[in-house]
Amino acid sequence: MINLSKLCMYFSVILSMLLTVFSVEVNAENNVIEVSGEGSVHVAPDKFSLSLTISERGRVPDKLKASVDKRSDMVINVAKSLKIANSDINSARVNLRVIEEKPAIKLHGVELQKKFPSSSNKPIKGSVYIDGNEVSTKKNEKQKPPLFELNRRISVNFSSIDAYDKFLSKIVKIQVNHISSLSMTVKDSDKYYQQALTRAISQAKNKASLIAKHSGINLGKMVYLKERSNNHYQPQYSMAMMADDNSARHQSFTGTNKVSASVVVKFAIIK
Repeated sequence: MINLSKLCMYFSVILSMLLTVFSVEVNAENNVIEVSGEGSVHVAPDKFSLSLTISERGRVPDKLKASVDKRSDMVINVAKSLKIANSDINSARVNLRVIEEKPAIKLHGVELQKKFPSSSNKPIKGSVYIDGNEVSTKKNEKQKPPLFELNRRISVNFSSIDAYDKFLSKIVKIQVNHISSLSMTVKDSDKYYQQALTRAISQAKNKASLIAKHSGINLGKMVYLKERSNNHYQPQYSMAMMADDNSARHQSFTGTNKVSASVVVKFAIIK
């Protein structure tokens, strides 16, 4: 059987040797111990943002805008009914583009017939037939006006996940073409980042103390500190779920996100 006490003793000796070698290599040049530290804080999101798009296709831009504006106003009214401030609603982004239409008929084989008058060898008419039907070849035939697509993007900020759920349940009957993923962030992320940064520095100091202890040296003051991160906060994204009028309103859960910080620290060695 393996003797656990001896195994732990051997591991401790090996660790001590490795730490000693590391510290001696660093001390030989600069008389410092250089360590890295990492810290993190888990925070529940408290700021939520949702974007949706309302679009319409047609050949008259003015009519498209009127239709899109009508549905946009309905969405905005829903947001205002939930006491969402005007500053948290952005509906100014409008885009109009021309849709490139594919030809309705693809020509693979075309039959061309020319009619000649009995007294002349010159044709009086050229006709193209597709599946037995004559297709007009007049040059002055009017072309269709271009097909347009007009869309408006609306962004809404929520102060709670409950307000977001209520908003989705109320826009079910409005013809919304696309809803983006919900963005979940933290309002005061700098405050939590500073907490993570403090933890990173503390971890670095603890590591330096451990190295000094196993190396048989005395740890001095901090002589160098470098921040390797800059408010490293990754927002969460969640797919929007449209609630059915006849079903119970869906309840969303946000979970928590991690705010991280990392540093490089050097401590002087007291001789």
